[in-house]
Amino acid sequence: MRTDVGGSEDVPVSLFFRDPTEMGPVESAALRLARGRVLDLGAGEGVHALPRVRRGLEVTAVEILPEALAALREGGVGDVREGGLDALGPDERFDTVLVLMNGLGLAGSLDGLGPFLARLAAVTAEGGQVLADSTDPGGWGDPGDGRYSGEVHMQFGIGGRWGAPFPFLFVDAGRVRAAASAQDLDAAVAAQEEDGRWLARITRRGTPTS
Repeated sequence: MRTDVGGSEDVPVSLFFRDPTEMGPVESAALRLARGRVLDLGAGEGVHALPRVRRGLEVTAVEILPEALAALREGGVGDVREGGLDALGPDERFDTVLVLMNGLGLAGSLDGLGPFLARLAAVTAEGGQVLADSTDPGGWGDPGDGRYSGEVHMQFGIGGRWGAPFPFLFVDAGRVRAAASAQDLDAAVAAQEEDGRWLARITRRGTPTS
């Protein structure tokens, strides 16, 4: 994995097949807080969906990669759909929406963050929650072209072959709170790690935090 502002790093395949006991505070908190009917957006091979299924929760897993879709079905997720939020019916609502592994990056940019949060809130049931994580880019270098430091272009590669760059967002809690507030939502920090990774719990304004 590489970005245009921070070099590259190796991502082990085992990252996508971990047991919950191997997860850090952010993912552990998200799995602990998940309740009711759960949507796992960008579910991958099921590293977060499968533990919730085993706990007896009703899980809908949404993913774009055919191989990952097969792994989800083989692992025991009963409701697996290809695509993104467009794979959901117009009236479907979920008690918990999981968007993990730097899931807020799917917003692509600061300008896209508010609309992305609104789309997530639109599929959240009354009294429900969005659990999404990111990494605070505070201290990262300035891209030098007017971008916020967490607005990057990311690429994935294997065996020397690289996919096309795509926009991705790493964002601090303050900016998420501001973007959420503009959409009449509340965003609270539910967990954080020393490397800057943190978990947002996003609810409609006035929803109890217990």
